[in-house]
Amino acid sequence: MSGSVLLLSNKVYNQEASEIAAKISDMTRTRYAKWLVSIKYVLDQSDVDSALSRQSEFCDTVILNEKERVMENQRLLLECESSKVQERRKAAEERQRIYEKVVGDISKHAVELLIDNLSDREAFRLFGRFPDFSYFLSTAYSPSVTYSKLDVLAVNDHLLKNNLIDLCRNPKFCDRIGKTVKSFTDTKMAIGLLGIENCRLLLPILMVKPLLRWDEPTTKLIAPKLWQHMILTANVTKLRLTDSGVKSPEQGIALGIIRTIGQFAIVNNFPLIFEDALVERMQFYREENRREEYYACAEIKPTMEVLPEALLSLDKVLTRKVIEFIDWCPNNIHLRNALLEDLDDVPILERSPYGAALAQGQAYSIFDSLERSHVFVEKHKPIWFANVQMPPDALKQIHNSHPGRIDLES
Repeated sequence: MSGSVLLLSNKVYNQEASEIAAKISDMTRTRYAKWLVSIKYVLDQSDVDSALSRQSEFCDTVILNEKERVMENQRLLLECESSKVQERRKAAEERQRIYEKVVGDISKHAVELLIDNLSDREAFRLFGRFPDFSYFLSTAYSPSVTYSKLDVLAVNDHLLKNNLIDLCRNPKFCDRIGKTVKSFTDTKMAIGLLGIENCRLLLPILMVKPLLRWDEPTTKLIAPKLWQHMILTANVTKLRLTDSGVKSPEQGIALGIIRTIGQFAIVNNFPLIFEDALVERMQFYREENRREEYYACAEIKPTMEVLPEALLSLDKVLTRKVIEFIDWCPNNIHLRNALLEDLDDVPILERSPYGAALAQGQAYSIFDSLERSHVFVEKHKPIWFANVQMPPDALKQIHNSHPGRIDLES
């Protein structure tokens, strides 16, 4: 437990203070879920690790499309307001009332369908594929790890292979680690270029990179936020483990990734499941001869307002599925235990260093996202971090280290 002592402020709170902290924690997580899906807030990219993210491919398009959508809505509103005919206005109001009623009905059904559908899936089906974390965790953190053993991952996963080679061909990235860009197609050479220590940090990130859909029009604004939450959670967990003095702080990267990728599955599957919900309700309206509701369905698009409920309901459920899908071995079972400590809400002072660091990584990531959008409740800040026993000096140190960027060995 000595590592935990170095991590924590070790303040003991009475029952009333603990209850207040738990309430504020729930409020902040709900606020974060709403921020995540809100089109009003676009991710601040000033602390994003561009070499590992796909934001440069999609963010400009996202913002452009959002402006176009707002302009179209403004045009429709002006047309509505300029109408001088009372009958048309009343008809429009009635159509709007029906439309809103149908949107609410379908949205409620979509959330229920999403929760039921994903709760019944195993990890592989949540994403359509799943990287070999069992092999990575047992191999990368072993004292006997070699380039050849790590190369097995890339040989068996063509998407990882492509991402690995693309990264090593990136001039800015190579300059960052003090290497010369080389043109090659051999993954073992790419792994050799990175080195064992950098591979321990980068491979889990590259392994999950294909799991998040960036090109889905409905959720384009959400994907960058999800990715940055994963990176921040993983990197801050690693930074806190480094401060705790544990032997292998780089394992914090894998911890943060495994804890957060369940949200990828929720957002990835939402558009298609919303469409299923829409079709089911359309069939219901048609069978019930509810013509106005039936025709209103033609105008309905997926609404992001329903996603926070699904995110909050499914987050831990899907993380458990991911944990169960991985084959854990004696040299990494402490990571599984840390993840379960978090899912089971074990008090911070009773956690292992890995479990405590993970809680602090998540807390910082949520705070950072909300703070950059100026929607974190400032008076809640001391309580939010006290709830994970995070010392104020550690918070300042992390902020100054630009944790959205992974520090690599050169």
